[in-house]
Amino acid sequence: MNDPSVVCHSERVAPLLGGDFTPERLDAVERLLDEFGVLSFPDQPNGLYPAVEHRSSATTYTGYQNTWLRDTVHIAHARLSSGDVNSAGNTSRTLLRFMATQRHRLEACISGSADRDDPMQRPHVRFDGETLDELDVWWPHAQNDALGYTLWFCSRVGLMGLHVPDEGEVAVMRLLTRYFEGIAYWRDADSGHWEEHRKLSSSSVGCVVAGLRAFQSMLLAPHVAGGSERALQSETQYLDHLIAHGHEVLERQLPAESVDGDHGFDRGVDAALLFLIEPLQVVEDEMADRILANVERELLGPHGIRRYRGDSYWMADYKRLLDEDVRTGGFGEDLSGRDALLKPDTEAQWCLFDPLVSVIAGRRYLRSGDPAWRERQEHYFRRALGQLTGADCPLGEGLCAEAYYLEDSTAREPRWVCNDDAPLLWTQALLVWALHAMRRSRRRTG
Repeated sequence: MNDPSVVCHSERVAPLLGGDFTPERLDAVERLLDEFGVLSFPDQPNGLYPAVEHRSSATTYTGYQNTWLRDTVHIAHARLSSGDVNSAGNTSRTLLRFMATQRHRLEACISGSADRDDPMQRPHVRFDGETLDELDVWWPHAQNDALGYTLWFCSRVGLMGLHVPDEGEVAVMRLLTRYFEGIAYWRDADSGHWEEHRKLSSSSVGCVVAGLRAFQSMLLAPHVAGGSERALQSETQYLDHLIAHGHEVLERQLPAESVDGDHGFDRGVDAALLFLIEPLQVVEDEMADRILANVERELLGPHGIRRYRGDSYWMADYKRLLDEDVRTGGFGEDLSGRDALLKPDTEAQWCLFDPLVSVIAGRRYLRSGDPAWRERQEHYFRRALGQLTGADCPLGEGLCAEAYYLEDSTAREPRWVCNDDAPLLWTQALLVWALHAMRRSRRRTG
Protein backbone atom coordinates (compact mmCIF):
# COMPACT_ATOMS: atom_id res chain seq x y z
CA MET A 1 0.00 0.00 0.00
CA ASN A 2 1.45 3.37 -1.03
CA ASP A 3 1.08 6.12 1.55
CA PRO A 4 1.66 9.53 -0.10
CA SER A 5 1.23 11.34 3.21
CA VAL A 6 4.47 9.88 4.57
CA VAL A 7 7.56 12.11 4.33
CA CYS A 8 10.78 10.15 3.76
CA HIS A 9 14.17 11.75 4.45
CA SER A 10 16.40 8.93 3.20
CA GLU A 11 16.42 7.78 -0.42
CA ARG A 12 17.58 4.36 0.73
CA VAL A 13 14.51 3.95 2.92
CA ALA A 14 11.98 5.15 0.35
CA PRO A 15 11.75 1.90 -1.71
CA LEU A 16 10.76 -0.01 1.43
CA LEU A 17 7.74 2.16 2.19
CA GLY A 18 5.55 1.17 -0.75
CA GLY A 19 3.52 -2.02 -0.86
CA ASP A 20 2.58 -4.41 1.93
CA PHE A 21 4.89 -5.24 4.80
CA THR A 22 5.33 -8.88 3.87
CA PRO A 23 7.83 -11.01 5.81
CA GLU A 24 10.29 -10.47 2.98
CA ARG A 25 9.88 -6.70 3.10
CA LEU A 26 10.27 -6.70 6.87
CA ASP A 27 13.46 -8.71 6.39
CA ALA A 28 14.69 -6.02 4.00
CA VAL A 29 13.78 -3.31 6.52
CA GLU A 30 15.70 -5.15 9.23
CA ARG A 31 18.76 -5.54 7.00
CA LEU A 32 18.82 -1.83 6.24
CA LEU A 33 18.34 -0.91 9.91
CA ASP A 34 21.19 -3.23 10.78
CA GLU A 35 23.39 -1.57 8.15
CA PHE A 36 22.49 1.84 9.58
CA GLY A 37 23.41 0.63 13.07
CA VAL A 38 19.88 0.99 14.42
CA LEU A 39 19.86 -2.54 15.82
CA SER A 40 22.97 -1.92 17.94
CA PHE A 41 22.93 -0.13 21.29
CA PRO A 42 25.97 1.41 22.98
CA ASP A 43 25.08 0.25 26.48
CA GLN A 44 27.65 0.57 29.22
CA PRO A 45 29.02 -2.67 30.75
CA ASN A 46 26.76 -1.92 33.71
CA GLY A 47 23.64 -2.01 31.50
CA LEU A 48 22.92 1.72 31.43
CA TYR A 49 22.68 3.89 28.32
CA PRO A 50 23.64 7.39 27.28
CA ALA A 51 20.75 9.35 25.84
CA VAL A 52 22.62 9.79 22.54
CA GLU A 53 25.50 7.94 20.96
CA HIS A 54 27.57 10.98 20.02
CA ARG A 55 29.23 10.71 16.63
CA SER A 56 30.42 14.29 16.35
CA SER A 57 32.30 16.54 18.75
CA ALA A 58 30.05 19.35 17.52
CA THR A 59 27.11 17.93 19.48
CA THR A 60 28.74 17.10 22.83
CA TYR A 61 27.52 20.45 24.15
CA THR A 62 24.04 18.91 24.49
CA GLY A 63 25.03 16.78 27.50
CA TYR A 64 23.18 13.84 25.99
CA GLN A 65 26.21 11.61 26.58
CA ASN A 66 24.92 11.40 30.16
CA THR A 67 22.34 8.92 31.45
CA TRP A 68 18.72 9.66 32.24
CA LEU A 69 16.65 7.23 34.31
CA ARG A 70 13.68 7.73 31.99
CA ASP A 71 15.56 7.13 28.76
CA THR A 72 17.35 4.08 30.11
CA VAL A 73 14.10 2.48 31.23
CA HIS A 74 12.41 3.09 27.88
CA ILE A 75 15.41 1.76 25.96
CA ALA A 76 15.81 -1.30 28.17
CA HIS A 77 12.10 -2.10 28.13
CA ALA A 78 11.80 -1.71 24.36
CA ARG A 79 14.76 -4.05 23.90
CA LEU A 80 13.19 -6.54 26.31
CA SER A 81 9.86 -6.34 24.48
CA SER A 82 11.70 -6.98 21.22
CA GLY A 83 13.02 -10.29 22.53
CA ASP A 84 16.37 -9.21 23.99
CA VAL A 85 16.16 -10.63 27.53
CA ASN A 86 19.90 -10.73 28.20
CA SER A 87 20.49 -7.10 29.09
CA ALA A 88 17.41 -6.31 31.19
CA GLY A 89 18.65 -7.91 34.41
CA ASN A 90 21.94 -6.04 34.28
CA THR A 91 20.11 -2.76 33.68
CA SER A 92 17.76 -3.35 36.60
CA ARG A 93 20.60 -4.27 38.93
CA THR A 94 22.50 -1.07 38.14
CA LEU A 95 19.43 1.15 38.32
CA LEU A 96 18.89 -0.10 41.87
CA ARG A 97 22.57 0.52 42.65
CA PHE A 98 22.14 4.10 41.51
CA MET A 99 18.95 4.55 43.52
CA ALA A 100 20.85 3.33 46.59
CA THR A 101 23.22 6.30 46.09
CA GLN A 102 20.14 8.53 46.34
CA ARG A 103 18.97 7.09 49.65
CA HIS A 104 19.96 10.23 51.57
CA ARG A 105 17.90 12.40 49.22
CA LEU A 106 14.91 10.09 49.38
CA GLU A 107 15.03 10.01 53.18
CA ALA A 108 15.47 13.78 53.47
CA CYS A 109 12.43 14.40 51.26
CA ILE A 110 10.40 11.87 53.26
CA SER A 111 11.33 13.42 56.60
CA GLY A 112 10.84 16.97 55.34
CA SER A 113 14.40 18.02 56.13
CA ALA A 114 15.01 18.68 52.43
CA ASP A 115 13.57 21.68 50.61
CA ARG A 116 11.33 19.87 48.14
CA ASP A 117 10.91 23.07 46.16
CA ASP A 118 14.62 22.92 45.33
CA PRO A 119 14.96 20.34 42.54
CA MET A 120 18.64 19.78 43.37
CA GLN A 121 17.54 18.34 46.73
CA ARG A 122 15.28 15.82 45.03
CA PRO A 123 16.64 12.40 43.96
CA HIS A 124 18.74 12.95 40.85
CA VAL A 125 17.44 11.55 37.58
CA ARG A 126 20.35 12.52 35.29
CA PHE A 127 23.87 11.39 36.10
CA ASP A 128 27.14 9.90 34.82
CA GLY A 129 26.11 6.48 33.58
CA GLU A 130 29.62 5.01 33.80
CA THR A 131 30.51 6.02 37.36
CA LEU A 132 26.97 6.57 38.74
CA ASP A 133 28.22 9.91 40.06
CA GLU A 134 25.96 12.93 40.31
CA LEU A 135 26.60 15.78 37.89
CA ASP A 136 27.71 19.06 39.42
CA VAL A 137 25.29 21.20 37.45
CA TRP A 138 21.81 22.51 38.14
CA TRP A 139 19.03 20.33 36.73
CA PRO A 140 15.23 20.12 37.23
CA HIS A 141 15.45 16.81 39.12
CA ALA A 142 11.88 16.96 40.47
CA GLN A 143 10.70 14.29 38.05
CA ASN A 144 8.31 11.77 39.58
CA ASP A 145 7.78 10.09 36.23
CA ALA A 146 11.45 9.04 36.06
CA LEU A 147 11.33 7.49 39.53
CA GLY A 148 8.02 5.80 38.72
CA TYR A 149 9.51 4.32 35.56
CA THR A 150 12.48 3.00 37.55
CA LEU A 151 10.28 1.26 40.11
CA TRP A 152 8.08 -0.10 37.32
CA PHE A 153 10.91 -1.53 35.23
CA CYS A 154 12.87 -3.07 38.10
CA SER A 155 9.67 -4.62 39.46
CA ARG A 156 8.73 -6.09 36.09
CA VAL A 157 12.22 -7.51 35.61
CA GLY A 158 12.00 -9.01 39.10
CA LEU A 159 8.59 -10.47 38.36
CA MET A 160 9.98 -12.07 35.22
CA GLY A 161 12.85 -13.58 37.20
CA LEU A 162 15.51 -11.85 35.09
CA HIS A 163 16.91 -10.14 38.17
CA VAL A 164 15.16 -10.89 41.43
CA PRO A 165 16.04 -8.06 43.82
CA ASP A 166 17.75 -9.12 47.02
CA GLU A 167 16.71 -7.88 50.45
CA GLY A 168 18.75 -4.69 50.20
CA GLU A 169 17.44 -3.88 46.73
CA VAL A 170 13.85 -4.48 47.81
CA ALA A 171 14.50 -2.06 50.67
CA VAL A 172 15.53 0.61 48.13
CA MET A 173 12.38 -0.05 46.08
CA ARG A 174 10.29 0.15 49.24
CA LEU A 175 11.95 3.47 50.08
CA LEU A 176 10.77 4.78 46.72
CA THR A 177 7.17 3.99 47.66
CA ARG A 178 7.64 5.87 50.95
CA TYR A 179 9.08 8.77 48.98
CA PHE A 180 5.98 8.91 46.79
CA GLU A 181 3.88 9.05 49.93
CA GLY A 182 6.16 11.62 51.58
CA ILE A 183 5.92 14.09 48.71
CA ALA A 184 2.20 13.26 48.20
CA TYR A 185 2.80 12.49 44.51
CA TRP A 186 -0.90 12.86 43.77
CA ARG A 187 -0.62 16.62 44.33
CA ASP A 188 3.10 17.20 43.78
CA ALA A 189 4.08 19.55 40.97
CA ASP A 190 7.00 18.05 39.08
CA SER A 191 8.92 18.81 35.87
CA GLY A 192 7.81 15.58 34.22
CA HIS A 193 8.83 13.96 30.95
CA TRP A 194 9.95 17.21 29.31
CA GLU A 195 11.81 18.60 32.36
CA GLU A 196 10.09 21.97 32.18
CA HIS A 197 7.32 23.81 34.04
CA ARG A 198 6.42 22.15 37.33
CA LYS A 199 2.77 21.15 37.42
CA LEU A 200 0.59 18.23 38.46
CA SER A 201 0.88 16.13 35.31
CA SER A 202 -1.28 13.13 34.48
CA SER A 203 1.68 11.52 32.70
CA SER A 204 3.84 11.71 35.84
CA VAL A 205 1.07 10.50 38.15
CA GLY A 206 0.41 7.61 35.77
CA CYS A 207 4.08 6.58 35.86
CA VAL A 208 4.01 6.42 39.65
CA VAL A 209 0.77 4.41 39.60
CA ALA A 210 2.38 1.95 37.17
CA GLY A 211 5.45 1.67 39.38
CA LEU A 212 3.44 1.05 42.53
CA ARG A 213 1.27 -1.55 40.83
CA ALA A 214 4.28 -3.39 39.42
CA PHE A 215 6.06 -3.37 42.79
CA GLN A 216 2.97 -4.77 44.45
CA SER A 217 2.76 -7.57 41.87
CA MET A 218 6.44 -8.38 42.34
CA LEU A 219 6.10 -8.64 46.12
CA LEU A 220 3.22 -11.10 45.71
CA ALA A 221 5.22 -13.35 43.36
CA PRO A 222 6.20 -16.71 44.93
CA HIS A 223 9.85 -16.37 43.88
CA VAL A 224 10.29 -13.00 45.61
CA ALA A 225 10.96 -12.96 49.33
CA GLY A 226 8.43 -10.46 50.58
CA GLY A 227 8.43 -11.16 54.32
CA SER A 228 5.73 -12.74 56.45
CA GLU A 229 2.21 -13.17 55.15
CA ARG A 230 0.93 -10.65 57.70
CA ALA A 231 3.56 -8.06 56.72
CA LEU A 232 2.87 -8.66 53.05
CA GLN A 233 -0.86 -8.14 53.54
CA SER A 234 -0.20 -4.89 55.38
CA GLU A 235 2.10 -3.63 52.62
CA THR A 236 -0.40 -4.61 49.93
CA GLN A 237 -3.05 -2.53 51.66
CA TYR A 238 -0.60 0.35 51.99
CA LEU A 239 0.19 0.21 48.27
CA ASP A 240 -3.51 -0.02 47.39
CA HIS A 241 -4.02 3.22 49.31
CA LEU A 242 -1.18 4.98 47.45
CA ILE A 243 -2.38 3.70 44.08
CA ALA A 244 -5.92 4.90 44.77
CA HIS A 245 -4.65 8.46 45.25
CA GLY A 246 -3.13 8.38 41.78
CA HIS A 247 -6.22 6.94 40.15
CA GLU A 248 -8.29 9.76 41.63
CA VAL A 249 -6.05 12.29 39.87
CA LEU A 250 -6.19 10.40 36.57
CA GLU A 251 -9.97 10.14 36.74
CA ARG A 252 -10.20 13.88 37.40
CA GLN A 253 -7.66 15.10 34.82
CA LEU A 254 -7.52 12.68 31.89
CA PRO A 255 -7.45 12.98 28.95
CA ALA A 256 -5.82 16.30 29.86
CA GLU A 257 -2.18 16.41 30.88
CA SER A 258 -2.70 19.12 33.48
CA VAL A 259 -5.49 21.23 34.93
CA ASP A 260 -3.76 24.00 36.81
CA GLY A 261 -5.58 27.28 36.34
CA ASP A 262 -3.92 28.86 39.38
CA HIS A 263 -0.48 28.69 37.79
CA GLY A 264 -1.43 28.92 34.13
CA PHE A 265 -0.17 25.48 33.20
CA ASP A 266 -3.37 23.95 31.85
CA ARG A 267 -2.41 21.56 29.06
CA GLY A 268 -5.11 19.57 27.37
CA VAL A 269 -2.98 17.54 24.98
CA ASP A 270 0.54 16.22 25.53
CA ALA A 271 2.21 13.35 23.71
CA ALA A 272 3.67 12.12 27.02
CA LEU A 273 0.22 10.70 27.73
CA LEU A 274 0.87 8.08 25.04
CA PHE A 275 3.21 6.32 27.48
CA LEU A 276 0.25 5.65 29.76
CA ILE A 277 -1.06 3.43 26.95
CA GLU A 278 2.23 1.72 26.13
CA PRO A 279 4.31 0.54 27.75
CA LEU A 280 2.68 1.32 31.11
CA GLN A 281 -0.87 0.12 30.29
CA VAL A 282 -2.37 2.41 32.93
CA VAL A 283 -5.45 3.45 30.93
CA GLU A 284 -8.27 1.37 29.44
CA ASP A 285 -9.13 1.31 25.74
CA GLU A 286 -11.76 4.05 25.89
CA MET A 287 -9.38 6.56 27.47
CA ALA A 288 -6.54 5.37 25.24
CA ASP A 289 -8.68 6.15 22.19
CA ARG A 290 -9.37 9.66 23.48
CA ILE A 291 -5.69 10.31 24.09
CA LEU A 292 -4.77 9.01 20.63
CA ALA A 293 -7.48 11.08 18.95
CA ASN A 294 -6.31 14.24 20.73
CA VAL A 295 -2.67 13.66 19.76
CA GLU A 296 -3.56 12.97 16.13
CA ARG A 297 -5.82 16.02 15.91
CA GLU A 298 -3.61 18.52 17.74
CA LEU A 299 0.02 17.38 17.49
CA LEU A 300 0.53 15.36 14.31
CA GLY A 301 2.89 16.88 11.75
CA PRO A 302 4.43 15.63 8.50
CA HIS A 303 7.87 15.07 10.06
CA GLY A 304 6.83 13.77 13.46
CA ILE A 305 4.56 14.50 16.41
CA ARG A 306 4.84 17.63 18.54
CA ARG A 307 5.27 17.15 22.28
CA TYR A 308 2.63 19.81 22.95
CA ARG A 309 1.39 23.05 21.45
CA GLY A 310 3.53 25.98 22.51
CA ASP A 311 6.68 23.86 22.92
CA SER A 312 9.67 26.16 22.34
CA TYR A 313 12.38 23.50 22.65
CA TRP A 314 14.02 23.22 19.21
CA MET A 315 11.48 25.67 17.81
CA ALA A 316 12.09 27.33 14.44
CA ASP A 317 15.57 28.87 14.07
CA TYR A 318 16.62 27.35 17.41
CA LYS A 319 20.35 27.23 16.69
CA ARG A 320 20.37 30.74 15.27
CA LEU A 321 18.44 32.22 18.18
CA LEU A 322 20.17 30.46 21.07
CA ASP A 323 23.82 29.86 21.97
CA GLU A 324 25.13 26.40 22.73
CA ASP A 325 25.45 27.08 26.44
CA VAL A 326 21.69 27.57 26.84
CA ARG A 327 20.11 25.40 24.14
CA THR A 328 19.68 22.24 26.19
CA GLY A 329 19.70 23.32 29.80
CA GLY A 330 20.46 26.96 30.43
CA PHE A 331 16.99 28.27 31.24
CA GLY A 332 16.52 27.08 34.81
CA GLU A 333 12.85 26.83 35.68
CA ASP A 334 11.88 30.01 33.81
CA LEU A 335 11.17 29.32 30.15
CA SER A 336 9.44 32.61 29.47
CA GLY A 337 12.37 34.05 27.51
CA ARG A 338 12.60 31.01 25.27
CA ASP A 339 8.84 30.74 24.89
CA ALA A 340 8.67 34.38 23.76
CA LEU A 341 10.75 33.46 20.69
CA LEU A 342 8.35 30.78 19.47
CA LYS A 343 6.54 31.48 16.22
CA PRO A 344 3.07 29.94 15.96
CA ASP A 345 2.93 26.42 14.52
CA THR A 346 6.72 26.00 14.36
CA GLU A 347 7.18 23.57 17.25
CA ALA A 348 9.70 20.78 16.70
CA GLN A 349 8.22 17.51 15.44
CA TRP A 350 9.51 14.58 17.46
CA CYS A 351 10.34 11.08 16.27
CA LEU A 352 9.66 9.18 19.51
CA PHE A 353 5.98 8.89 19.05
CA ASP A 354 5.30 7.41 15.62
CA PRO A 355 6.92 4.05 16.41
CA LEU A 356 5.13 4.07 19.76
CA VAL A 357 1.73 4.66 18.15
CA SER A 358 2.55 1.85 15.72
CA VAL A 359 3.14 -0.47 18.70
CA ILE A 360 -0.09 0.69 20.33
CA ALA A 361 -2.07 0.02 17.15
CA GLY A 362 -0.40 -3.38 16.77
CA ARG A 363 -1.42 -4.42 20.28
CA ARG A 364 -5.00 -3.43 19.56
CA TYR A 365 -4.95 -5.36 16.30
CA LEU A 366 -3.72 -8.51 18.02
CA ARG A 367 -6.47 -8.22 20.64
CA SER A 368 -9.32 -7.26 18.32
CA GLY A 369 -8.44 -8.60 14.89
CA ASP A 370 -9.80 -5.34 13.47
CA PRO A 371 -7.93 -4.65 10.19
CA ALA A 372 -8.30 -0.90 10.77
CA TRP A 373 -5.82 -1.18 13.64
CA ARG A 374 -3.47 -3.14 11.38
CA GLU A 375 -3.61 -0.37 8.77
CA ARG A 376 -2.95 2.22 11.46
CA GLN A 377 0.02 0.21 12.69
CA GLU A 378 1.53 0.10 9.20
CA HIS A 379 0.91 3.81 8.60
CA TYR A 380 2.79 4.88 11.71
CA PHE A 381 5.55 2.37 11.04
CA ARG A 382 6.02 3.95 7.60
CA ARG A 383 6.15 7.38 9.20
CA ALA A 384 8.75 6.17 11.71
CA LEU A 385 10.93 4.70 8.97
CA GLY A 386 10.58 7.87 6.92
CA GLN A 387 11.99 9.87 9.82
CA LEU A 388 15.41 8.19 9.59
CA THR A 389 17.90 10.85 8.57
CA GLY A 390 18.88 11.28 4.93
CA ALA A 391 22.29 11.52 3.30
CA ASP A 392 22.21 15.31 3.70
CA CYS A 393 22.19 15.09 7.51
CA PRO A 394 25.57 16.30 8.87
CA LEU A 395 25.46 13.63 11.58
CA GLY A 396 24.99 10.80 9.10
CA GLU A 397 22.34 8.88 7.20
CA GLY A 398 19.95 6.39 8.76
CA LEU A 399 19.97 7.87 12.27
CA CYS A 400 17.00 7.92 14.61
CA ALA A 401 16.42 11.59 15.28
CA GLU A 402 15.09 13.15 18.43
CA ALA A 403 13.19 15.72 16.40
CA TYR A 404 13.04 17.73 13.19
CA TYR A 405 12.97 21.51 13.47
CA LEU A 406 12.58 24.39 11.03
CA GLU A 407 16.12 25.55 10.33
CA ASP A 408 15.50 28.91 8.64
CA SER A 409 11.91 30.03 8.80
CA THR A 410 12.60 33.24 6.84
CA ALA A 411 14.05 31.48 3.78
CA ARG A 412 12.01 31.14 0.61
CA GLU A 413 12.03 27.38 1.11
CA PRO A 414 12.66 26.70 4.83
CA ARG A 415 13.84 23.18 5.62
CA TRP A 416 12.91 20.76 8.37
CA VAL A 417 16.18 19.24 9.57
CA CYS A 418 17.30 16.84 12.26
CA ASN A 419 18.29 18.51 15.52
CA ASP A 420 21.63 17.85 17.20
CA ASP A 421 20.40 14.99 19.41
CA ALA A 422 20.91 12.04 17.08
CA PRO A 423 20.92 9.14 17.17
CA LEU A 424 18.53 9.36 20.13
CA LEU A 425 18.57 5.87 21.62
CA TRP A 426 15.03 6.24 22.98
CA THR A 427 13.71 6.74 19.44
CA GLN A 428 15.95 3.95 18.19
CA ALA A 429 14.69 1.43 20.74
CA LEU A 430 11.06 2.29 20.02
CA LEU A 431 11.65 1.78 16.28
CA VAL A 432 13.15 -1.67 16.94
CA TRP A 433 10.15 -2.48 19.14
CA ALA A 434 7.81 -1.31 16.37
CA LEU A 435 9.56 -3.64 13.90
CA HIS A 436 9.13 -6.55 16.32
CA ALA A 437 5.44 -5.66 16.71
CA MET A 438 5.02 -5.57 12.93
CA ARG A 439 6.35 -9.12 12.70
CA ARG A 440 3.90 -10.29 15.36
CA SER A 441 0.98 -8.72 13.52
CA ARG A 442 2.17 -10.22 10.25
CA ARG A 443 2.16 -13.70 11.78
CA ARG A 444 -1.48 -13.22 12.76
CA THR A 445 -2.42 -11.85 9.34
CA GLY A 446 -0.73 -14.77 7.58
